[in-house]
Amino acid sequence: MNTQISKSWPIIFVLMIFVFFVGCSDSGKQEAKPASGASNIQGSIPGTPPADVASGQPEQKLSGDVVVSVDGVALKKSELEKSVNERFKMIKDKIPPDKQKEFKENLKKQLAEVFVARTLLSNEIQKRKIEASAQEVKMAMDQIKASLPPNKKIEDFFKENKISQDDIILAVKIDKFRNMEMGQNIKPSQKEISKFYNDNKEKLFVEPESVHVRHILVAVGKDDNDKVKAEKKSKMENLRKQLTNENFAELARKNSDCPSKEVGGDLSFIKKGQMVKEFENAAFSQEKNVIGPVIKTEFGYHVVQVLDKKPAKKITLDEAKGKISAYLEQRKKIEAFNDIMKKLKEKAKIVYNK
Repeated sequence: MNTQISKSWPIIFVLMIFVFFVGCSDSGKQEAKPASGASNIQGSIPGTPPADVASGQPEQKLSGDVVVSVDGVALKKSELEKSVNERFKMIKDKIPPDKQKEFKENLKKQLAEVFVARTLLSNEIQKRKIEASAQEVKMAMDQIKASLPPNKKIEDFFKENKISQDDIILAVKIDKFRNMEMGQNIKPSQKEISKFYNDNKEKLFVEPESVHVRHILVAVGKDDNDKVKAEKKSKMENLRKQLTNENFAELARKNSDCPSKEVGGDLSFIKKGQMVKEFENAAFSQEKNVIGPVIKTEFGYHVVQVLDKKPAKKITLDEAKGKISAYLEQRKKIEAFNDIMKKLKEKAKIVYNK
């Protein structure tokens, strides 16, 4: 089931949404900080009305260089443009050229709403004099560290995403404010957990067939001519003749062009849909421990060996209830958080430039 939510959800959620902007005006003394590298914030702040003025507030004109003003704190167009360009640069290569203009426009709207939410929360925290202790900040850092991949250092993560110590402090304060507003009684009941399981039994609670594979790759480049391709195929075929169960890992380390060579070509367990079709067909058709023939994919020439197989199986309620509980709790937190934001917006003077 892919709906498991980390225990570090509150801090990670806050960081993703609220560390996008450096302080946006001389008149605003809120705790606005540098941008994070969250590459997709769509839906982070659902329900934001595209109104020009917050409900119940008289219309107010903004100067031409201001995108939005929140209780007198302004986001300038140049600041928004800079933040958009920084975010866009990080993921430009992943967006088709014909979709880039539309993406930037959507990103601009989303980042403007992030500014509104961050400013509202910073103001409310300041008003209530909510503080973050050194111990709370350390706990938040530990939570973030635990959520990162094993080979990722927290210092590198912060540097890449432009997250500062002050951003962590602000995230802790926002999380404390959220807890004050919504309370702690948000644990799902056993009835709710059982209902979710029964409603999604066939869709979410089936563990698909998987195979444990290792492979060797001789990569083919897009500029390789027919002669080079033939030489690489011949190299792979010669390697295949040498391979045994005992020397596979060693030959993978010495000859493979895949990063998995560092672990003897081991890709661990894979499921259908994770690999390109030719590789998948080989992996799921081979018998256990058999070293397969040379196959060709878009990446080059491979030899695949299946080390183990796990048949498909249904996940029981007892096995899944921990993950279901975490997911339902997260959903409740998001709903409650949206209600908090709605109330803050209703009380604030928010003016959008037309």
